Amino acid sequence: MKTNLRPANLKAWALLAKLQALAEQGIDGEKISAQNKIARLKARFDFSAPDPNETPDLFSGSFKRSTTARRIYSFGSHEFDVANSVKWALESATKITCVYRDGDLLAEATPSTANRLTEIADHIAHSFRALLDKFSAVDGVSVNERGVFVMGLYDGMMNEMRNVGQRLPSRASVKKMRKAKKRAVTHARGLHIHPYTVALSLGKQIRFSAPLEQITAELETVAQKHLTQGA
Repeated sequence: MKTNLRPANLKAWALLAKLQALAEQGIDGEKISAQNKIARLKARFDFSAPDPNETPDLFSGSFKRSTTARRIYSFGSHEFDVANSVKWALESATKITCVYRDGDLLAEATPSTANRLTEIADHIAHSFRALLDKFSAVDGVSVNERGVFVMGLYDGMMNEMRNVGQRLPSRASVKKMRKAKKRAVTHARGLHIHPYTVALSLGKQIRFSAPLEQITAELETVAQKHLTQGA
């Protein structure tokens, strides 16, 4: 879901937890006061991501640079979009310079940081691959929608959601379907919801290391709910 609220920081999460405790266990007017403060807090911050105290941020901690570029991960020639998502995420979150060399992703990092980056890259790549496989298997989904879906996963993972009113990435397959509707009564099967929107919440969960089975199950549920049936 699109929002112009700031992502909740650790201080906001701590305050929310305190207010929720008062709303449940407070006495006299404490409960009502806490409920009102919770409403005001949620009007300022976006709490849609998992609580970082319960699910640590994938990029938490420090990362050390080095003048030596070390191998982090390898990608197949067919997964250019996944490879770029991993590279951009590592550079944006850790400020470590990454480069590609003969299909390998290298990072200018110390050995210990390089080992951690390998784990992060594997987590992101494995999650993206599994979700792309599940998304591609949905009836009516076009190959052209893969890029939009990957974009949503990345933006959700990096908290780069579009502002309210900002247009979503175009869906080439949707344009074709609309033209087809003018020439025929039959409606093509496909997702009624935009792939970018579907992917946003899934990307957030990848960042906070939610179980992959849980994320793929959510994608399957959303896809079935918003699948336009052929007539």
